[in-house]
Amino acid sequence: MSKFNLASLPSSLLHKILSKVATSHLRDFGSARVAFSGFNQISREEYFYRSADLLNLNDWIDEANALRTFRLRCYQAGNLEAIYMRGMYEFFVLHLLDEGRGKIHLAGERGLMLAKYVDGMLNLAFSVDDRGFVHNYPNFSREFVDRMNYMIRDFSILRLLGF
Repeated sequence: MSKFNLASLPSSLLHKILSKVATSHLRDFGSARVAFSGFNQISREEYFYRSADLLNLNDWIDEANALRTFRLRCYQAGNLEAIYMRGMYEFFVLHLLDEGRGKIHLAGERGLMLAKYVDGMLNLAFSVDDRGFVHNYPNFSREFVDRMNYMIRDFSILRLLGF
C-alpha cells in the first residue's frame, strides 16, 4: 500500500480541508499550519480568509484571542459573513446603528442571503430621513429591538440546521 501524500493534493482540496479544520477548532488550525507547509501557504492567502465559513465557526472561549484574530483577518479580507457579523455586533450590542446597519446592508447587497433577510427586517422596523435614524413605529422600544435580535439569531440557527 502506498503512502498518502498531502503535497499531491490540489490546492483547492487543501483549501477545503484547512477551512473545515479552522471552522471546527482554531487550535487544530494552527497545528495544521505548522505540520504541513502547504496548509501554511494557503493560510497566508487572502482568498482563504475571504471565503472562510464564519457562521459555522466553533468559537471556543479558551481561544478568544485566536478567534478574534481569525475573524479580524476574515473581515479585512472582505469576508461577507465577517462583515455581517461585525454589523450585527455594532447594531445590536454597541448600538452604533448607522455603522452596523450599513455593514449588514453591504453584506446583503454583495450576496449573503442571511444579511438580506436581516436588512429586510430592519427596513420594516426603521426608516432613515434627513434628520437621521427614525423609528417607523412610535412605540418601537429597545425591548422590541432585542426581540428582533433573538428572532434573527433563531432564524440563523434554523437555517444552519437545514430548515
